[in-house]
Amino acid sequence: MNWRVLYVTSRSEKKVNQRLTDLGLESYVPLKTEKRRWSDRMKTVSTPLINGYVFVKVSEKERDIVFKAQGVLNYVRYNGGDATVRDIEITALKSIEEKGYFVEGALSQSLQKGDKVLIKYGPFKGLNGSVKSLANENVYFITIESIGYSLTVKVPEEVLVKNKNL
Repeated sequence: MNWRVLYVTSRSEKKVNQRLTDLGLESYVPLKTEKRRWSDRMKTVSTPLINGYVFVKVSEKERDIVFKAQGVLNYVRYNGGDATVRDIEITALKSIEEKGYFVEGALSQSLQKGDKVLIKYGPFKGLNGSVKSLANENVYFITIESIGYSLTVKVPEEVLVKNKNL
């Protein structure tokens, strides 16, 4: 079984996730926690990290069951088939959610904007990305692209290695 990506109706990610769980499917919506200010109070709310997407782990045989959940629009398509996400990428998203922030990090003089890198340690181990920009001295933003969605994180320089195979 692979993780697949679903398009869902606007602002319904958490509800669709619950409906898929009620159907007996393993699903996941990465959430971020943030403080929102109303005119009379401050409140901590959880919102989707990636708007409009829900991840679901289904076999090819179970593929159409997801449409029983109200709010599911379609599968995200990539290269002529359903977009699939590796377990390591789901683990990385869960790590971001658990820590409550994007991991930041450093980059040595040998890495430059646009360089392809492999993250070799930590919660993002095994993910490929590219250097997007310098955050401050020895700290760069690394863009990790998957399913056509870019996620920018910061990682310590010591966990990066130039990936010449990309």
